[in-house]
Amino acid sequence: MIKLTTTTINDLEQIREWIAADPWHNTDAKANPEFLLTGGGELAFCLQDDKGPLCYLRLDAEGDMLRLAIQFAPEDQVSKRRLIIGLIKMGIPAMVLFGKNNGYKGIVFWSINPALIAFGDKQGFKPTEVENDFALVFEAEHNV
Repeated sequence: MIKLTTTTINDLEQIREWIAADPWHNTDAKANPEFLLTGGGELAFCLQDDKGPLCYLRLDAEGDMLRLAIQFAPEDQVSKRRLIIGLIKMGIPAMVLFGKNNGYKGIVFWSINPALIAFGDKQGFKPTEVENDFALVFEAEHNV
């Protein structure tokens, strides 16, 4: 079963370890474990399956969009397959629902990771005019 859970101080050590093992974040001075705690931003949570945490996510308001920050586990702890299943079945739909219910027009993330960009593209995230930003723009509801 895939679920969303709160991110608490009990998760900080794991987040720290995941950041340290992440070649895309381990030298980023802005990669702060406390940033991913529930209560920050518009929404912050841990995506989990039956085996445990898959990733930690945070959404922040940026105009009429939500900016996504995400910390993935090292692949030796969470396989890409587990992660993709969790994101497709629960993570992305939950973020889209939250965004739509709160009046946002979409979700945007920044990345230079080719694998993440390719996955995002398959989920509808397209390049924006801002270099290395990729956005999923929600479809407008049509009134008949």
